[in-house]
Amino acid sequence: MQQPPGFTSHDSSLVCKLHKSIYRLEQAPRLWFFKLSDTLQRMGFHASKSDYSLFVKFWSMNTLLVLVYVDDIIIKRSSSAIIQDFINGLQQQFALKDLGRLHYFLGIEVSWLSDRGFHLSQAKYIIDLLQKANMLESNPQPTSMVSSLRLTLDGTTAVEDPKFYRSIVGSLQYVTVT
Repeated sequence: MQQPPGFTSHDSSLVCKLHKSIYRLEQAPRLWFFKLSDTLQRMGFHASKSDYSLFVKFWSMNTLLVLVYVDDIIIKRSSSAIIQDFINGLQQQFALKDLGRLHYFLGIEVSWLSDRGFHLSQAKYIIDLLQKANMLESNPQPTSMVSSLRLTLDGTTAVEDPKFYRSIVGSLQYVTVT
């Protein structure tokens, strides 16, 4: 056994004791993504230059889009017949579970409309965030800060739970970016 990459020790006899295999595909998301990416490219897909988790395939009058996030895959197509062929091709390489129509993905709720369109909303995500921050009953304000407040270098105390604060701020950033 050899020291893993990134393990720095001057004593080359020190290694990590392996209690459980971590190199199987179910345990290694990065390897799983590389295998999926390689499979998709062999099927004729090209990775998007703007988003490495989006794969696109164009042929004749058809388009197939595949969006991958961890172990979830969203498929969008121009023709319904090509999706089943694509899924059958993937099932030869991977164990898949079809969850049906998309309803919720990364905090975005998807409502399907009768005219084959859909509506995206983050209302549930925002309500859950307000509930988590115990601010569901708060009154709306035109600005998030009191206008008469004077800021000083040492005039404030640290937040009680910095991890919780960072979680809320990160969630708010996610809402504004998406």
